[in-house]
Amino acid sequence: MLVCGLCGHLLRREKASATPSASATRPHVVPALVPQHREGREAWIFLGLGLLTAPVFAWTPLLQYMGWFLASLVHEMGHAGLAWLCGMPAVPAISLAGHAAAMHGEQSMLLALSVVVVLAALVWARLAGRARAIALVTLALGYPALAFTGTRDLAHLLAGHGAELLFATLCLWKTLDGGFTDSRAERLLYGTVGWTLLGKDLWLCWGLIQSAVARSEYRTSGSFGLTNDYLRVAELLDWKLPVVASGMLVAGCLVLPAALGLWRLSSRASA
Repeated sequence: MLVCGLCGHLLRREKASATPSASATRPHVVPALVPQHREGREAWIFLGLGLLTAPVFAWTPLLQYMGWFLASLVHEMGHAGLAWLCGMPAVPAISLAGHAAAMHGEQSMLLALSVVVVLAALVWARLAGRARAIALVTLALGYPALAFTGTRDLAHLLAGHGAELLFATLCLWKTLDGGFTDSRAERLLYGTVGWTLLGKDLWLCWGLIQSAVARSEYRTSGSFGLTNDYLRVAELLDWKLPVVASGMLVAGCLVLPAALGLWRLSSRASA
């Protein structure tokens, strides 16, 4: 390079020319620097706006119901998706009366093997070389450990709240990087939904850790008369409910760092 791309400092002169060329002596300005700086500032602005609008979305009666429906849809789709992954047919059910559950059947070995074949085909088609080999070995070792051991039941119980945290991560990431359409309305909506889902889960876990009243209400508030997820996890692991809630609280605290990390990676990839 003849000129530093950041400050315009002349690094060396062209040997073929006795006099410095105009391009060598003129400070070089990178036009993309200003938009990138502005984009970084806007990302933080929309992230902050989402944090401000999330309480309105969570506490306004009509919007609160919309938030509950969205959270329930993501939650039950998490249960159902994990069930299908492990070879158990499942259907999410959401009642307008305020109940939600994901009903699944017994595990089908044929369905589980079909899932393995599909995943292996996707790995083979999308990856190559060492990455393909690592992914296939991971699939061969990891899938049986997930689908055919007691880990399946634990993963299925945690998949609902886990899906909420993953969706919150996606929303906050899209708030930061501009979303799929670069629309300001889209970014604000993503920020609102992301903070709402994250705040809901953190508030639930904090209540289960700190408040006996919250734990009592949680024990009796299962949809369709079923037992809530964290209670079943505590029973399965023989842990106390606050311990389970503490683990999920830690997982929730990782959502924002994960979203920031994805934003940095996507920014570098598009640079």
